[in-house]
Amino acid sequence: MKIHIFIAILAVFAVLPSISGSYSLQAAPASEKTEKAAKAETAADTRSPTIGEMLNKGGPLMPVLYALSFLALCLVFYYSFSLRKDLVVPALLVEQIEEAILKKDIRLVEEICSKNDTPVAKIALIGVEVAKSPNATYEMVKGAMEDEGSRQAGNLWERIQYLQDVGIVSPLVGLLGTVMGMIVSFGALQSEAMTPRPTMVAKGIAMAFTNTAAGLVIAIPAMLLYAFFRGRVKVLITELESKSSRISRKMIDLIKVP
Repeated sequence: MKIHIFIAILAVFAVLPSISGSYSLQAAPASEKTEKAAKAETAADTRSPTIGEMLNKGGPLMPVLYALSFLALCLVFYYSFSLRKDLVVPALLVEQIEEAILKKDIRLVEEICSKNDTPVAKIALIGVEVAKSPNATYEMVKGAMEDEGSRQAGNLWERIQYLQDVGIVSPLVGLLGTVMGMIVSFGALQSEAMTPRPTMVAKGIAMAFTNTAAGLVIAIPAMLLYAFFRGRVKVLITELESKSSRISRKMIDLIKVP
């Protein structure tokens, strides 16, 4: 009888390691899954936010900044295509005007200039209209063309002014968004229960810095591109003055021509 009891005890001790081993094998995957989930949550919390997520935290003024950036982009494309020498002072048009003046065909000069909407054509057209007057003098023609040239140059300067306006307004809008974000943060710090709400504080700070960054991101390229187009306008105005002056000197041949 004692032998049977001893054998039973040995059997129990022999089975216990296998039971504990199988239990540990079953518990290990569960613990590994828990650790992986915790690591995934930690990685999700510590990862850097995307640009879209940051912009979504900008608050109610972000649509205004979006509109300003779109406007700046449209202006850059417009200036790139419109502020060109062949559209402001076309060489072929200047040659046609000068040839018609040499022929003393005042009607042909007027027709050529009327069909073109370029600054140099408008300047020459003013000179032709003054030259048609019976009492016209070269000084009158030259003065009228210079006045029109100043007006056309002013139009070119005014055209690029809008890009500078965007560069000035954008950081101001961003600053307003910064102030609004700080108001949200301080409002969270001074809650009714006098217990700060970290989520609202962080939200206000994120709004403030997002608006500041967005305003500067729009303003800096806008001002740099404005400086670039300002240089291009200077070159175009110099060329316009040169060609207009050359045409005005030849306009003396049209004075008192019927």
